[in-house]
Amino acid sequence: ASRTACDDGDLSRVRARVEAGFAGWSRAARMSFPGDRAAWRGDRYESKTLGWRLVQDSATGGSPVRFGLAGTHPKATTPVAVVSFVGRPRPYAARLVMRDREQAPRVWLTGEGLPPESVRRAFFAASARAAAPSLLPEGARQGEVWTFSPEAADAIAQLDPRETFVIQFLFRDDSVAEARFEAGDFAAGRAFLAMGAI
Repeated sequence: ASRTACDDGDLSRVRARVEAGFAGWSRAARMSFPGDRAAWRGDRYESKTLGWRLVQDSATGGSPVRFGLAGTHPKATTPVAVVSFVGRPRPYAARLVMRDREQAPRVWLTGEGLPPESVRRAFFAASARAAAPSLLPEGARQGEVWTFSPEAADAIAQLDPRETFVIQFLFRDDSVAEARFEAGDFAAGRAFLAMGAI
């Protein structure tokens, strides 16, 4: 590299290809980030109504669950989970559970990607309310949105893409409903949103 001139013809052609590729990518309004079993879907549109800017779908039993970043602008989002429970009481709390990187610094891929409880980290939802129709899974007429801290999103972004995290919904009869998600390219999806609205 040190022997190659800055105005070298081959280098200039490669640079032009990279710049053209990035320019095309930077104009993309929507992008899918596929994983092993699930995908993160990114949306850089700005709107007046609350919508998903980065989302992955899952389920607990027969009830659909969505998790991701919601907002009216791709640079102003909040991590939330939306669940539409079918035929059961509503949970009193929700928590996001994943590997604690300080307690277990190495990637955990056995046991469906979630380590033993002794080395897990949990983030409890700060609030719950009725979900806006724009956040509901397709076909759902009602649901609840559970809001998590920005630190929870930061922690997911630091997981290995092959790892799993779960959202657990806690009920007053001590039962727990669990929805499993794939960390995948969550960090890449956030970088996509960071380019701003289209």
